[in-house]
Amino acid sequence: MPKRRFARAAVFALLISFDLTAAASAAGTAVAQPVCSATGTPPLETVEPVTERPVCKGGQVLSFSQNGVMRYACLNLPPHAAAGGSKWPMVVYLHGSMTSPDSLYRAGHALFELSRDYPLSAHTGTQGFILLSPEGRRAKAWAADGPHTGTGFHWDEWQRDPAKNLDVLAIDRFIDQAAATGLVDAKQIYVFGWSNGADMAVLYGAWRADRIAAVGQYAGTDPWRRTPCPVDMPPGRQVPLALLRNMCDALATCAETSSWSATLTKQDWPLRRVDLAFDGKDAGQAAQCVESCGKTRGLYEHIRWPQKTVLADEMLEFFKEHPLP
Repeated sequence: MPKRRFARAAVFALLISFDLTAAASAAGTAVAQPVCSATGTPPLETVEPVTERPVCKGGQVLSFSQNGVMRYACLNLPPHAAAGGSKWPMVVYLHGSMTSPDSLYRAGHALFELSRDYPLSAHTGTQGFILLSPEGRRAKAWAADGPHTGTGFHWDEWQRDPAKNLDVLAIDRFIDQAAATGLVDAKQIYVFGWSNGADMAVLYGAWRADRIAAVGQYAGTDPWRRTPCPVDMPPGRQVPLALLRNMCDALATCAETSSWSATLTKQDWPLRRVDLAFDGKDAGQAAQCVESCGKTRGLYEHIRWPQKTVLADEMLEFFKEHPLP
């Protein structure tokens, strides 16, 4: 089978698997409505096994015990990092719901490939960047307005208390572990997330604005307005944001990402928005939301990542332009 047809078949199989798994989980694990507070919902209710050791292709598995639960992350270094003698930018990748850190090597293989030699560093001659991919927890997602992904791996984007959110504290710990290698450029730590991970990326960037230089979102929306318990966006440093969005998306709808973009624009946020075509290429500034966005196409585009050129020329270039002040 030709590579292009094989890739399309693989994505279609993933789409069917995602759709059926999410539907089955949502139907079988009804979650009562939470009591909302100033910080959103109570913590997510986890289910066993809460975590699962990732494979971490070509990388190192990081771990620690958090309240009796083993937390995991993948750490991948660029080829030249083994020799030391320099510091590299680091991109923290937060996977989507129902996936894991290993999605970086499958759906996100283009970003993984770029990490080997893309010149993200502000220092001439330093090639590639470090990838840190923490794992969320298996839990019951809160029911919200719109699609419900049910039970599976999630980031707790609904509890907006950074002092108590266990996922936020886990990401802190893994960044500390990566920094302890002495290879991380503290001025160039970025967070990029997909779907549920995209929303968590924005939250984490806001709560750790003194450490995170910029944020990238793919197929994510405004996490502060996330139902069932929306909260106000907090004041603080406007962490630069690269927003990569689909013109047809069943889970992060074009209308929602348009609203999110408008909210940021009104605040003069440092923002780069990239509208994506069906094939994941840059659709250009004149692109419009697809009026007849069916479920199958909308799920396909949500799962299909941006093309490598978009990740490089739009998101990573934006990151390079925005190190920590």
